[in-house]
Amino acid sequence: MFPKEHGAYGQLLFPLVTALAVGHPGGAALLLAAAAVCAFLAHEPLLVLLGQRGSRAAREQRTRAAAWFGALAAAAAACGLTAIARAPADVRLALVVPAALAAVLALVILAQHEHTTFGEVLSALTLSSLALPIARAAEASMASALTCAAVFAAAFVSATMCVRAVIAHTRRPPAAGSRAIGALVSAASVGALWTMASTGVAAAAAPWAALPVCALGCVLALAPPSARRLRPIGWALVATTTATAVLLVMMLR
Repeated sequence: MFPKEHGAYGQLLFPLVTALAVGHPGGAALLLAAAAVCAFLAHEPLLVLLGQRGSRAAREQRTRAAAWFGALAAAAAACGLTAIARAPADVRLALVVPAALAAVLALVILAQHEHTTFGEVLSALTLSSLALPIARAAEASMASALTCAAVFAAAFVSATMCVRAVIAHTRRPPAAGSRAIGALVSAASVGALWTMASTGVAAAAAPWAALPVCALGCVLALAPPSARRLRPIGWALVATTTATAVLLVMMLR
């Protein structure tokens, strides 16, 4: 009953851990993080109940999936509501962003479009946006919280587009359009973060922290390996995302 999309674990955990690490987490921040983890884990049993893991899984695992979903949804609600009750007003306001994105993502999942380009980008944005309220709940500055969320959003969207370009190149070479879009998104992401930093919206660390993942994305898009090498590509993305997280903690804490 655990999510099968392994990359999504990183998209959840890197922003959460970094958001906690750049501040001084107390009860509200830890409860918000717990609520996010429970909601994430509820995703797989929900897909089983919706029949999106196949008719056999829906038939044979329905009772188990219902129990898992009910328990995880209840835990997410309990942790989230307790955190909201304890959090200051600015944290509650910051929660609007991931809540709105999650609502749209839920509709995309129900429509069975989660694995389209739009669905995967929306999922990346939703998970990265969790860093904003959690970092604020951990008493990080607004600039630091926004920097964490923006950097991971840029990194994850770039990685998503560039990995899709690699897959497209293997299936329908040369996939010049997909590759150009992937490289452009990676470069534009760093440029957008640079603009945010230069205008004071985000910390100066923003473009530098996103650079490891976005640079790897550009390399993958411009010189794509075979999609048969997705496992080493995945580990390379884990390594560069780890570098991004470390840079954020070092520069923002």
